[in-house]
Amino acid sequence: MNFIAIIGIVEKLSKNIDDFKLTIKVEKPLLDFNDEEWYEIVDVDFDKETLVNEIKEVSPGTIIGVKGHIKNINQQMHLIAERIQVF
Repeated sequence: MNFIAIIGIVEKLSKNIDDFKLTIKVEKPLLDFNDEEWYEIVDVDFDKETLVNEIKEVSPGTIIGVKGHIKNINQQMHLIAERIQVF
């Protein structure tokens, strides 16, 4: 089963008609005291037809949940959103 659910804060958002992209900050599961950052940056890709209505409510700083799957594209793992929930 290829399923992922993640909650984060919107860092960057691109609403270009050809390329919807989202970058979110997610809390690290374990804090390393030598590491100053408490978060990881996750890039989220999605199909504009699937999420065009949900993305209208999103702006930088918004807390969202992402449900989706992982896809290997050109030997890199991508988080592909199927659904988002604004909190």
